[in-house]
Order: sequence, then C-alpha cells, then structure tokens
Amino acid sequence: MKKYLSCIILIIACVVCAMIFYVNAKAPSDDPASEQQSESSSSQASTESESVESLKKISLNENGTILSEYFCSSRLRIEWSTLKYEGEDKLYINAELYLDSPNGISRECGGSFIINGQEEVFVAQPSKEKSTLLQALSIEIADFQDGSIIRASGSINLEFVGEGGVSLSALSIEGKIYQSEQNKRADSYLLPLEHISQYPSLPSGDEITSLAMVLRFLKYNVNECDLCDLYLDKGPVGFTDFYKANAGNPRDTYNSYGCLAPVIVSSATKFISANGGSHTAYDYTGYNTDELYRQVSLGNPVIVWLCDDFGNTPSISRIWVVDGKTLYLKSNMACMVLTGYDYTKGTVTLANPAGNTFSLEMNTFEKSFADMGSYAVIVK
Repeated sequence: MKKYLSCIILIIACVVCAMIFYVNAKAPSDDPASEQQSESSSSQASTESESVESLKKISLNENGTILSEYFCSSRLRIEWSTLKYEGEDKLYINAELYLDSPNGISRECGGSFIINGQEEVFVAQPSKEKSTLLQALSIEIADFQDGSIIRASGSINLEFVGEGGVSLSALSIEGKIYQSEQNKRADSYLLPLEHISQYPSLPSGDEITSLAMVLRFLKYNVNECDLCDLYLDKGPVGFTDFYKANAGNPRDTYNSYGCLAPVIVSSATKFISANGGSHTAYDYTGYNTDELYRQVSLGNPVIVWLCDDFGNTPSISRIWVVDGKTLYLKSNMACMVLTGYDYTKGTVTLANPAGNTFSLEMNTFEKSFADMGSYAVIVK
C-alpha cells in the first residue's frame, strides 16, 4: 500500500512541475536576451511593413518657388513641393509662405495663405529675421489629374518704407503650381524667331513689338506699327491702369510707360480674331520659369517682362492712383521674348526689341523675371 501511495505522490509532483514550467514559459521574461529577441522580432515586422510601403512608385515629385514682385526691398515667397504615387489619384502638397525683408517685421501683423482654395489666416509676431516663415500648409487633393493647375496666393498687411520714402501698406503674391510633364523637355532648345526692332517708330513700344515678333513667328502677316495703332488699348499717363491699357502711346519717346500682360493678351486676341487666326493668347503670369522653358521646347516663344538693368533690383519710379487703386510703376521695365534656353550652359536666349537677340545667364534672367512680377504671355 505504501508503495502505491508513493507512486501517486510522485505522479502528482511531476504534473505540478510541468504546469509551473508551462506558466513560466508563457510569462514575460526578465532576461535581457529574451527581451532583445522580442524587440528584434517586432523590429523585423516593422521593417517588413515599411518595405511594403516603399514598394510604392512615385509618379510625380516636383518642387518650386513662387516669388512676388519686389517692393521696398521686400517680397513674399512660396516654397512648394508635390508628391503623387502611381496607381493613386491623390496629390500631396506641402507649401510655406515666407516674408523676405531686410528689416524683418517691426510689429505684429496678419495675413492669409491659400492653396487650391484652402485658406489659413495667420498672425506674424515682430522679428528681426530677414526671412520669416509666416504660414505652412499641407493639403491633399483627391481625384487629381496630371496637368491640372493648382493656384497659390498669399497676402500680408505690413507697413514698408523704401527708397525715397515710398511706403507700401501690404504685400501680396499669386502664382501657379503647374503639374506638367516638365521632365520631358530637351536640355536645350532654340526657336528661329525673327528679331524686330521697335525703333524708330515705337520708341516706347517694346511690349507691342514683342507681340509682333511672336505673331510673325506664327506666320501672321503683321506690322508692329499697325498692331500698335489698331489693336493696342491706350490711355493717358497717370489716369490709366496699365493692367487694362498702355499708359501713353508707344509712339511717344518720353510720355509712355507701357503695359502688363493682360493688355498684350487682349491685343493678341483682337488681332487673331480680326485676321481669322486659330491661335489663343494665354496669360502665363506666375508660372515657374521651368514651365516657360518647357513651353519654348514645345515651340512656343514666351513674352516676358524684365528689369533691363539686370544687375540691380528695380525701384519704384511712379505711383498713380487710378479708380481708387494704387499703381506702382517700376524703373527699367523692359519687355522681351524668351526664344531659347540651355541647361548645360546655364543660359537663356532673349529677343530684345530695344536691342538685339542675346544670351543671358539663366540665374540672372530668373531673378530679373521674378523681381518684375513674373509677367508672361504665350500665344499658341
């Protein structure tokens, strides 16, 4: 009987030991080696997850800068980037609005930043930084189609005082984030555009003469003087909004101050319609210069507004109030035609109605173009 009792006790002890071993095996271990092994397994799982994410192929990844006009040595600047994956219709946009000003921000001020209709209102605190981040935006656009235009704008209420005591109560910026096939352009391209001089008949007519060069390139029988007399809207100096008409008559040497992109679009539209043409004039103001180069590679010369004193930032030479709107006319404004570019050499080719066709460093061109307001016109 004792023999059987001893066997039963031994069996029970074995079962209890087995249960204790099982429970310890399931419980968390205090052994660092075990923890490291557990973390290693978790890390491996995470890496595998990230690896799956990285298998997504990027179909569009672009970035760029939009610059406002320079006023009183200050400007607004938008830095943007976009990302899109293959097989997805969603576009991701990150954009930042900056104030570039030598004196920074002297007092609290406010403004707004808008990307594709999404607006953020901000308040900027006083700062002595020469470049101040005002507002950042991150947005997603569903059902995005390649080639769509995304509009960006910003404004800030701030008092500036520049050279000669010229004051400005606000700055604004407007541009376009254009999602195009920008990478599908040649490294260099040059259009065979015939140069036309504005002299002697149109001493102040660089804008309308530039248009004449483009129309003649498109095989229209056009004379720059007829184009000026018949198709260019004009108005008296000091009483004319140069976004709507030419301030003065280009036939005058001293009492004419030119016009901006919308006026040239209007002149081109009227001429093409009157002459049975099939082309359309487009206002390309606010586009990145990369897009202008792409247009050249597609066979489209670009009318651009520059500061012909390329080494310096333009200053304000005239201030007019027309229909309650304050207009700031910049010094050394010149209109030319962009006919070529070369990324390898870092140059562009320009046809200047007041001179001839010449090459210019790409960086210098882009700065001058931005300083004057990024005004551009294409007829295609």
